[in-house]
Amino acid sequence: MNYETAGEKYVALEKEVERIEKEAKVKTAELKKVMLDLENWFTLKAGEDGLANIKTAVGTAYWSVHHKATVASRDALFEYCKQKDAWDLLEARASKEAVKSFIAGHGIPPPGVNYAAVKVFNFRKSLEK
Repeated sequence: MNYETAGEKYVALEKEVERIEKEAKVKTAELKKVMLDLENWFTLKAGEDGLANIKTAVGTAYWSVHHKATVASRDALFEYCKQKDAWDLLEARASKEAVKSFIAGHGIPPPGVNYAAVKVFNFRKSLEK
């Protein structure tokens, strides 16, 4: 095998993977639609019957609440945290890009930050003409 042959094989396999993933995405979407219809049926039927959970031979259907919090205004949130000393509303994490820039300028990561750069092999196919 040479680089040209290996590259051609890689691109062909990549196209095959894309085709399979596209087919799977369509099929998965169809199945998820049916699942959503069943979830809606469970919701309506359980509501009519006044049930909080439904036990069946294959499992138990029940409801739970999922929570999500996103920042609408960073400035407003930080100002509130400062005024009310409510720092528990925030999570601390380092910005990868800022740490990378810091290392470029200082040669080491900032205190308290672990940084790793992992080299991976990539293959980019050329644009078809």
